[in-house]
This record gives sequence, structure tokens and C-alpha cells, in this order.
Amino acid sequence: MSKAAVTPLASILGYLVISLCLTLHSKMVLQWHKFGFPWLVTAIHNLSCVIGMRALAHTGFFTPVALDKHQRKLLWIFSVLYTINIAVSNVSLHYVTVPLHQVVRGTVPVFTIAISLVSADPPTYSRKVYLSLVPVVVGVGLATYGDKYSFSMLGFLLTLLGTVLAATKTVVTNSILIGKYKLKLSALDLLYQLSPMAFVQTLTWAFFAGEISSAQAFLHDYSKEENSDFRISLFSALLVNGAIAFVLNIASFTASKNTSALAMTITGNVKVVLTVVLGCILFHVSLSPVGTFGVALTLAGGAAYSAVRMAERKAKLQTKTIV
Repeated sequence: MSKAAVTPLASILGYLVISLCLTLHSKMVLQWHKFGFPWLVTAIHNLSCVIGMRALAHTGFFTPVALDKHQRKLLWIFSVLYTINIAVSNVSLHYVTVPLHQVVRGTVPVFTIAISLVSADPPTYSRKVYLSLVPVVVGVGLATYGDKYSFSMLGFLLTLLGTVLAATKTVVTNSILIGKYKLKLSALDLLYQLSPMAFVQTLTWAFFAGEISSAQAFLHDYSKEENSDFRISLFSALLVNGAIAFVLNIASFTASKNTSALAMTITGNVKVVLTVVLGCILFHVSLSPVGTFGVALTLAGGAAYSAVRMAERKAKLQTKTIV
């Protein structure tokens, strides 16, 4: 167990800031450093987690628990979702602009509800909830149309797939840590067990996708003495990127355990706003009037969804208190 307790507010704010940093920094690695190997970037993320978690365990920060056969089987299945979610996000970021990437991922509430409705114990949602999601869907369509000059169908489909996976991961993580399939694992224990599985999976994918050989050729081209500064810059960027990913994984699992899937969704909406603004500034992305309106509509829909869900939850708690 971890020796230090983290408050829900601190965990959610930490997750927001670090998640924002990783998205922007990963785009820098892929675009500025021209390291167009998203599966290898994901493998670096997972390797950083393997090293980091072993270091924490070795220093006594937490003591890993022993898992039984059932727990290992469940974690292996979850590790596939965990790996694909990270990898697809990195791959899609290689093909689309940061604003479009984040706007499409702003539809996570839509898929969160859809996944919840087909679960074993589906919740009920009010008409207000469904109505709040209409501007989200319409806004993504307008933002995509407004970004047509840099639009990539492959990138859009990968980003959409990543959004579905992100919603699924949020629901499943919450179930594993505190819900129906609770494994009685801390966030650190879960990350300790998952990271080696994820590293092997992503490295295997990188090999079969041809990224390892391509990366070797890429690095060979910059092995000349006059490009030594570039090599140092690239390796430093990859090292920092891996370190941020390690901290984000701890923040993500900690926030999932200390808060709810809804709180994670609200945080995601805030991240979308900040990432779109900073992405336009850092990567010199200009949005058309239609695209700008689409972004605004999506963000407004996300805010409306969050407000409706919070109001309904507050009313439900008040009813229980009265009873």
C-alpha cells in the first residue's frame, strides 16, 4: 500500500495538469523531432512505468501484493485495453492536429453513456442528459468539417476509436478499483502489474508494424557528427516524455480510485479546452470560423453534460438524506 493519502481534489488536478503536458509534449516529439513512431513512443511510456514502479517498490514506497490466478487473468485482459488505448491515442495524434484530436475526444461522455447502457447493470439517464450530448456530436461534425484542409480520414477514425477506448478504460478502471470487479488493488499495485504486460505488447506491435527497423534507419541518418545536437535533443525529449507518461499513469489510476467516472469525464472536458487553446498557439494551427464554432459547441455541450450530471447527483444525494 501507498504510504501517503491523496485527496480527491489533488488527484484530479494532478491528473489534469499532467495529462495536458503529455498530450502537448507527445505532439512535439512526433512533429518537431519528426520521431514518427507512435508504437515505440508508447513502448517508451510503458518501459518508463516498469522502471519507475520497480524503483518505488525497491525503495519501500509501496509493497506489491501477490495476485492469484483469477486476478492475473483479469489484469491481462485489461492490459490489452490499457495498451491499445494509449497506443491508438499516440498513433492518431500523428495524423491530426491537436485541436481536432481533443475535440473528437470531447465526445467521451457520449461513449461513456453508450458503454454503461450495454453493461450488466445499466444505469438510467434523464432526457436532459441525452439533450446535452446533442451539441457535442454536432460540434465535432462542424469542427471536423472546419478542419478539412488538414483533415485525414485515417486520423479521424483512429481518434474516434481512441475516444471509444478511453471511455471504456475509464469505466473498466473504475470497476476494477472500486466497482463490481474490485480486485482490492491500490493504484500503484495496478500500475506495477500492468506496465510489464503493456511494454511487451507495445514492443511486439512496434516490431510487426516495422517501426523498430524504421527507427533504426531514422537514427542512422542522424548519426553524423553535425547532427549530434539533434540526437541529444531527441533522446532528451524521449526521456522527458517517458517520465511524464509514468507520472500520468500514477495520477490517472489514483484519480480513478479517489473520484468517479463522472469526475474523470469533467476533467477531460476541461483538458479539451486548455489543449485546444495551447495547441493552436504552440503548433500554429488556425481554425476556420466553422471549425471554431464547432469547437465552441462541443465544449459547451461537454460543460452542459457535466452540469446536468452534477445537478442530478446532488438531487439524488439530497433525496437519500431526507429518506
